[in-house]
Amino acid sequence: MNSSNPLSHLIDLIGNVADAHTAALFELKENQLVMREHFTLSNYLNKDASITLGDGPIGLAAQTLKPQLIENIDSNIGEIYKKPEDLKGFLAIPIISDGLMGVLVIDTKTSYQISIKLQKILSSFAEQIAWHLHQEKHGLNLKDTPLLDLKEINSYCRILAESPNRSSVADRLTQIPTSIVSFKSIAVIWFEENQQEGRIIGHRGFTNDLSKIVVRFGKGLVGSCAKNRSPLLLQFSTERKSILFSEEEKPEGLLSAVTLPIQLNETLYGVLLVGSGQFDGLGSSDLDKLSLIVSAAASALFCSDTKDRWVYDKNLDPVTGVPNHRFLTEYQLAVSEELFKLNQTVYFWSIQITNLNDLYQIHGFDQGDAFLKQMIAIFAKIIPSPKFIFRFSENTFVLMLMNKKQKEVKQLESKLKKIFEYNPLHINGTAMQVNMGWGLSVYPDEAKDLFNLISLSRNRLSSKIKETV
Repeated sequence: MNSSNPLSHLIDLIGNVADAHTAALFELKENQLVMREHFTLSNYLNKDASITLGDGPIGLAAQTLKPQLIENIDSNIGEIYKKPEDLKGFLAIPIISDGLMGVLVIDTKTSYQISIKLQKILSSFAEQIAWHLHQEKHGLNLKDTPLLDLKEINSYCRILAESPNRSSVADRLTQIPTSIVSFKSIAVIWFEENQQEGRIIGHRGFTNDLSKIVVRFGKGLVGSCAKNRSPLLLQFSTERKSILFSEEEKPEGLLSAVTLPIQLNETLYGVLLVGSGQFDGLGSSDLDKLSLIVSAAASALFCSDTKDRWVYDKNLDPVTGVPNHRFLTEYQLAVSEELFKLNQTVYFWSIQITNLNDLYQIHGFDQGDAFLKQMIAIFAKIIPSPKFIFRFSENTFVLMLMNKKQKEVKQLESKLKKIFEYNPLHINGTAMQVNMGWGLSVYPDEAKDLFNLISLSRNRLSSKIKETV
């Protein structure tokens, strides 16, 4: 879409991150889901699609307020295409803020599965969309804003939302056109996660040096805004010193100021401070316009962080903390040297969780992650060293047991099966029944190459098991 609002930019990013055929935002209007924004590679998208609550997986996501995941699509997903499309995977996520606000829809032609990792990222995107819709609903009163202001605000927000990184967001925030908001001074302060001090990362219009100023959480105008997570509009008395950042600051002669938290849901990125040299220089209309601007800034920061996480070259699984497939590839020689020294026996044990996606769907992401962490903790406790544990794929872990006897390995297998398969594992008071496939190979009897041994162990998993990659 060519729309100039942050939601359009967000849907475009979702489409690219998810490698989607179509990504679309359906907004709830008078008990109907109406397509508002979209990214698509299709020539047959029905942009006028309207879906009734409860109708198909999109309507069901809205009705139940639960995500609807379809892999190996063989059912109707709603009238969003004018002609049938050869789709493989589909996900509908309800957008919730003060009740149902819409549904985020993603489908794909590239894969039959939508990985758990991607589902998490898309759920975070859905939360951000909800925040934007909430801002629209409770923010700027369009009737009270001149059309020229709206065009300029939209244009600036577009530029802001497309900022590629944090530094660019700060730079562009300090360049808010004075034709939108008339001000004397402006500053951007970052508050890093779980830190009690903020850094003035960018500013304009201040006469004094701010480079050594430390902004403490809960102190001064900016620190109070960060702590309370709510905008502040104040007029200052000339008779009393007003503290913007810190007790150590020098007076700037500001008579009114606005501070707004730059935040998304529970994540605080920082604070925007705008000051005027006039007592009535800033008012409620300025607060409304700046609310839209910090919304675009939060969108840009979220997208930048998400993109960084998505493309960042990690050698450790972010959930369990164990080395991943890439680690094995990058350090194959070093791992082999450590494993095969002294020509000792090494068992390669592939353990595959066949219902992992179901566990996440039933119990939620937090419980699913907690289960995996507990599973690794049990492996570490029960299996004696020396050993290596790797997360080879989405649902497969490879354990390498050094200097073990066959009888000992069989006993370990029996013990682990008893823990995980025969009785449900209780995580945070919830019983989670797991199904596992087990495959074993041995060095040097069967092979002498690291990945050949891994392949042998994985090939001995049940043929009915589908790997989730």
